Amino acid sequence: MSKVNMQVKRDFDHPVDRVWGILGNFADLGWCQGMERVEVRGSGPGMERHIHMPGLGAPIEEVLESIDAAARTFSYSIPRGNPMPVTDYLATVRVEELGAGRCRVRWSATADAQGISGEQAAEILSGVYGQMLGWVADALAKG
Repeated sequence: MSKVNMQVKRDFDHPVDRVWGILGNFADLGWCQGMERVEVRGSGPGMERHIHMPGLGAPIEEVLESIDAAARTFSYSIPRGNPMPVTDYLATVRVEELGAGRCRVRWSATADAQGISGEQAAEILSGVYGQMLGWVADALAKG
């Protein structure tokens, strides 16, 4: 088992509050693509979202571990149904103001790789986060 500690970042030519408005609402994944449905249970830290994806039997269960709207950051875990080859997964999303109507999103994670190297697991996570940040860009482009 290898420890994974990785981060992906992307800059956006949009105000920080606009980007946080998309990412900071843990209950709303309307900006993501390819999901059948999302069920939300609870609110605030401890809330769960169950993501049903085509081809996966069980939903991906994500839990909001913490959120700080003033700092524009939240963390979440995936205790059950993680389709990625990792365990003890904790991701943190942070939206930072860069000035002049621009911002940066940092999406990081720690986890234990299962059956692959830590580097391979980091590559998989980087690809997933890169795709998700692309969907954020698509949502911003739609207005």
